[in-house]
Amino acid sequence: MERALASYHPIVSFLFFVVVIGMSMLYMHPVLLLISLISAIIYSTILNKEKFKQTLSFTSIIILGAIIANAMFVNRGFTVLFYFRQNPVTLESISYGLCAGIMMASVVVWFSCYNEIITSDKFLYIFGKTFPSIALMISMVLRLIPKLTEQTKIIAKSQKTVGLDYSEGNIKMKIKSSMRILSILVTWALEDAVQTADSMKARGYGIKGRTNFSIYRFIKRDMIMLVIIGTIGLFLFMGYINGYGNLMFYPSIENIRFDGLYMAIYLSFFLITLLPSFLEIVEEYKWKYSEWMD
Repeated sequence: MERALASYHPIVSFLFFVVVIGMSMLYMHPVLLLISLISAIIYSTILNKEKFKQTLSFTSIIILGAIIANAMFVNRGFTVLFYFRQNPVTLESISYGLCAGIMMASVVVWFSCYNEIITSDKFLYIFGKTFPSIALMISMVLRLIPKLTEQTKIIAKSQKTVGLDYSEGNIKMKIKSSMRILSILVTWALEDAVQTADSMKARGYGIKGRTNFSIYRFIKRDMIMLVIIGTIGLFLFMGYINGYGNLMFYPSIENIRFDGLYMAIYLSFFLITLLPSFLEIVEEYKWKYSEWMD
């Protein structure tokens, strides 16, 4: 079954991730960042339930690392909690590190969801006509790490079948086996790049006047969703410009407000970040209902 957000026109799903990831990077407000992270984890879990523990572990490491790094190297703030090697560790620096860590973790999780929804063909469809070379390059870069990770596993398993397991033996043997895998991986990556370039050249990619086949059609529901995402995104961006997306941490932490426009921004961001999860739940309910009716 196709994912609900992926079933919309590529421009709609791409705009959603632009708004959510963009606002998650701009905002430095604990309420908005928590909404972003929790919504990202929920959606990531819906897309792939097996990666739930891995996602939690990864985000925890990022957040903890940001807290420690900021607390050790930034000594600003009035509220001194304790001293570490004669340097003050303040509540303000820990709080800022926590928010920075949540921001980085949420962006990483949202990008993992992006890779599940926005495939390379969709990205090329959106930008291929306007910026063919740049679109192809970005598309290749975005899928490079997952592709190399999968190929590394294949190479390691192949090496293991011939008695060259990188996890066995002393340190010297492990390093030697790992370097062998790395060498094979680099060779494969270079060959794959050359083959891809030759293939795209043979197909006339980027040539002026070249026509493109597309299976995507922009229909009424795409327009409705585009208007919803665009309107909320514009409202959130205007709120950020007017100073509603940031919280002052230094020299003392500003009080978190829950009145007026702040509540409207919290609610809007909550709605747009949970939108894909809501669509998935509705789609699953329709699917089960149709099976029950059959």
